[in-house]
Amino acid sequence: MATAPRICHCCAVSSAQSRLAVVYNPTKGGVDEVRRRAAERAAQHGWTDPVFYETTEEDPGTGQAAEAVEGGVGLVIACGGDGTVRSVAQGLIGKGVPMGVVPLGTGNLLARNLDIPLDDVDRALRVAMSGRSRSIDLGEVRYTDGAGESHDDVFLVMLGAGMDADMIAGTDDRLKARVGWLAYVGAFANTLLRGHRIKVEYSLDDGPEIHTRARTLLVANCGMLQAGMILLPDAVVDDGLLDVLALRAKGPLGWAQAGAVLAHHTFQHRLKPVLRMDSTPGTDTEGRRTRPLDFRQGVAVTARVLEKPASFQIDGEECGTVTEFVARIKRRGLTVRVSH
Repeated sequence: MATAPRICHCCAVSSAQSRLAVVYNPTKGGVDEVRRRAAERAAQHGWTDPVFYETTEEDPGTGQAAEAVEGGVGLVIACGGDGTVRSVAQGLIGKGVPMGVVPLGTGNLLARNLDIPLDDVDRALRVAMSGRSRSIDLGEVRYTDGAGESHDDVFLVMLGAGMDADMIAGTDDRLKARVGWLAYVGAFANTLLRGHRIKVEYSLDDGPEIHTRARTLLVANCGMLQAGMILLPDAVVDDGLLDVLALRAKGPLGWAQAGAVLAHHTFQHRLKPVLRMDSTPGTDTEGRRTRPLDFRQGVAVTARVLEKPASFQIDGEECGTVTEFVARIKRRGLTVRVSH
């Protein structure tokens, strides 16, 4: 009597959810390998042949992801940089369909924070198609730009007003294509030389307003940057909290202190209490010596940029300027495929 074929239950997919879609940015390197490897991996892991969707300048992935879900797929794989991943995620909100990630960008910060393989398309596809599903937080933001227009968006990694956005805007795209994230180093140095501190007031949840001058104000869902640098050691991608950092370094001593703390984050993955900024909200006054880094946590953040609009970025994408924004966390609002 013939023996029934053995089914690997860790990789098998139910027939009702065996269709998958791949949304990819055609401008990124590695796209040809994605198309070839995706078909091979799908056959190995019990999925049907992938349906491929190209992003466009007008629609960087949101519409394609929504269309794929309407077509009845059980998995949508986002192939590109953090901007593509963010756009695909936006199209999946509330749909109950998980997202896989194949990092093809410069920063690939979400992939880094979720330990998804970098620089290896086949391994990333394997994780997407046969890994476990993990629910992560999703940031939602409404902001007003320098022209007074209101915008709604989402973020998976972090958004920022000030120097970090200036750095992103000043990075040459051709250089990024050649040397990857190292292209940001030159832009950072240039921004550091000509940059200024922005005057900002912000509050967390129902707390009092904090008034300060900062190089940048960051609101983050996760805390690891390129090269494994830990910027926000307490940021956890599924803890239901936003982590806020006001970088207030001024002069050589301030930057040296900030660098020492960030180095400590990277090597220890946590701050010692003696180095931790007092989280009690307060108001900076002229003549008061302030520490270069101010860390806080909350579910919602309201911020207003005073004097003049500041540069703004969301998940590493330049978003013009901003005068005010409200960001809040949507706890475990997105399901992502990660390694077992």
